[in-house]
Amino acid sequence: MPPVALLVTACALLGLAAAPTTLAATRRLLPGIELGNVRWRTVTGSVTTAALFGAMAWRFGWSWVLPAFLFLCAAGLVLSRVDLEHKLLPNKMVVPTLGIGLLLLLLDAGTNQRCGNLLVAAIGCVVTFVIYLILALISPRGMGMGDVKLSAPLGLYLGYLSVGHLVLGIALGFIVGAVTSVLLVTSGFAGRNTAIPFGPSMFVGCLLAVLWGTEIGRVLLPAAFSR
Repeated sequence: MPPVALLVTACALLGLAAAPTTLAATRRLLPGIELGNVRWRTVTGSVTTAALFGAMAWRFGWSWVLPAFLFLCAAGLVLSRVDLEHKLLPNKMVVPTLGIGLLLLLLDAGTNQRCGNLLVAAIGCVVTFVIYLILALISPRGMGMGDVKLSAPLGLYLGYLSVGHLVLGIALGFIVGAVTSVLLVTSGFAGRNTAIPFGPSMFVGCLLAVLWGTEIGRVLLPAAFSR
């Protein structure tokens, strides 16, 4: 089995184990928040985590940055589940996601002399937070403070890749959110005034930019991805 294929397989298996572990850790961290034990959700979460872990292994290969993005997948999925079930993105989850993500990116930056990437990541983290904060203040019904706080770690990760990935990831989050809202309303699963959690859309937009940012960027942002 080729080295990359071996890594993808190993990471996918790791994802299967990480999903229930992450969920158990979340229940311990947030004892007051009930997360349903519905079997199909548990299975779906494990399969999705495995698929994303494998995709990140395919994207980054054998590298020091891979653990950071594996952590992003595990944390983002459980945050999305909490947001979908409770319309909540707790500080006890978002803040550690930012802190641990920064430490893991520091590991890659220190090992591979990517201080420039780390600087852009820090700027991206702050700028994304400020943009979302302004939007939340302008339209508090359309965006919650949990979304504002989640934007910080997502901006950190996207900025670490490039400015183009940062801009694209933010844009894709809003596109995914708009498409999701339209589909839910037109299918009858939500009304026009129904509050639809935005955190999962932000996370999906980030993942799309991380995994296929260059391909998507050449279409949507050719100036940033022309090389």
